Amino acid sequence: MDAHPIPQNVTSFQFKLIGDMTLKQFAYLAVGSATAYFLFVFLAHDYPLIAWPLIAISALLGIAFAFLPIGSRPLDHWTKAFLKAVYSPTKRVWGKNGKTFKEDPLFGSRLVMYLAGATQINQQNQSTSGSERQIKPDKPAVLFSETPILRHSDTPAPLPTPEELGKTVDLARQAQQLQMKIIQTERTLSQIKTQAQNPTPIPVDYSQQVNKVLTDLQNLVGQASKVKQQIQTVQEPQPKTPVETSQAVAREKVKVVVANKPQKATLALTTFPNVINGIVKDKQGNYLEGVVTVIYDKEGLPVRALKTNKLGQFTGSTPLLNGTYTLELEKDGFTFDVLQIELTGQVLSPLAITAK
Repeated sequence: MDAHPIPQNVTSFQFKLIGDMTLKQFAYLAVGSATAYFLFVFLAHDYPLIAWPLIAISALLGIAFAFLPIGSRPLDHWTKAFLKAVYSPTKRVWGKNGKTFKEDPLFGSRLVMYLAGATQINQQNQSTSGSERQIKPDKPAVLFSETPILRHSDTPAPLPTPEELGKTVDLARQAQQLQMKIIQTERTLSQIKTQAQNPTPIPVDYSQQVNKVLTDLQNLVGQASKVKQQIQTVQEPQPKTPVETSQAVAREKVKVVVANKPQKATLALTTFPNVINGIVKDKQGNYLEGVVTVIYDKEGLPVRALKTNKLGQFTGSTPLLNGTYTLELEKDGFTFDVLQIELTGQVLSPLAITAK
């Protein structure tokens, strides 16, 4: 059996100039030798101390780029990889709509927030004495309520303006920063409590530190309350002017009466029992042509497929057996409810079906 040749990548073939020396290796060697020769001609006579090291470096670099592989890779490959690693960006920033999100106020303090949460869990698990309860900080202040404020009114609330949205975002950012400061203050208070629990040869009075931290915590909670009030003030709807109120009252006094369309007479489409038929209309009462009606039995198998005419009418040609059937209507741009009908051997009047 003849052996098949192994496919090779012919695009990576390099022309051999002399022996195993490729054209690229010869170019590197020629450039290094030419540089060393020019340095020898122009600098060796006047500046021998500078010229001879440069001549040696140029010649060695030409030889290295031509014949010195590292890890089965030529030196030029490693040089390009090094330059790409140095000058390629190592940090990427998310940008959207011309705005970059470089700074996240919670990202820089994630360790503090994690330690604060862990400290609170440890405090809940440990039993504390009466003296410890005096130093134990209160629960973190809640700046915002999780339950949304519901306003019951006859008219929908107006949408906020861009200025109100911007002010709300600024206040929310301030509240977030205050919340972070409160967490850091509580962590400091927890550290003081831990230090007070550890016995020391010389008693240390922590009352001043505790009072200072508690004062700072109280100030932060007060600032957070002010910010919360400002946010509630911004979110409250502005009172209407007398002109807007009068216009609203005038609109309420006007009553629009829509004239009823004359009802079209509905004719019987069939005189046979157990024949499903009907008339399909849109929301305006216009007949819909080309509506496909598929009738399924109680086991979900299709037993009839009907299509409406120009008057929106559809009817079957043969009666069905007694039982429960489901109707599904389809037409591009319209949606219909799924109907269910029970056949009992009687003549059915046309079904009035209206699209959603």
